[in-house]
Amino acid sequence: MEESKTPITLKGKRRGYNAERKLVKLLSKKEGNYVFRVPVSGSRASPKSNVALPDVFLVNNIEDRIVAFEVKCTSNNRVKVPRSQVVKLFKFLNAFKKYKKREAVIAVWFFEEKKWIFKKVCEEISINDVIVKKDETSNWSP
Repeated sequence: MEESKTPITLKGKRRGYNAERKLVKLLSKKEGNYVFRVPVSGSRASPKSNVALPDVFLVNNIEDRIVAFEVKCTSNNRVKVPRSQVVKLFKFLNAFKKYKKREAVIAVWFFEEKKWIFKKVCEEISINDVIVKKDETSNWSP
């Protein structure tokens, strides 16, 4: 039975990797954007660590802006992003206080609908798990 679980896990990782690459390509279209996919972002850092890495991040020096992304891909109607993954976006952004605009965004690729939903998360709100639904409207745009 263990063998049947392995392909699903690999398929899921591949799907996530493809979504991250798709997002990098989309964000790179805008002039001034430098976009980076962080392949080690899924590794677990200690919760007490000051260092955390997003799945993807964007820097635009013209707009004085940095954006950290947690990227998800699903065939479901919704995705739940755990609080710990939201917190890591803000930990990453804390290292870049020189940027006037620092944004944490959950980017979900609903692949059956072939659409992105972008949900900007505010640190002022007590950080909880974040739910993103396929029928909601993005509150952030690339």
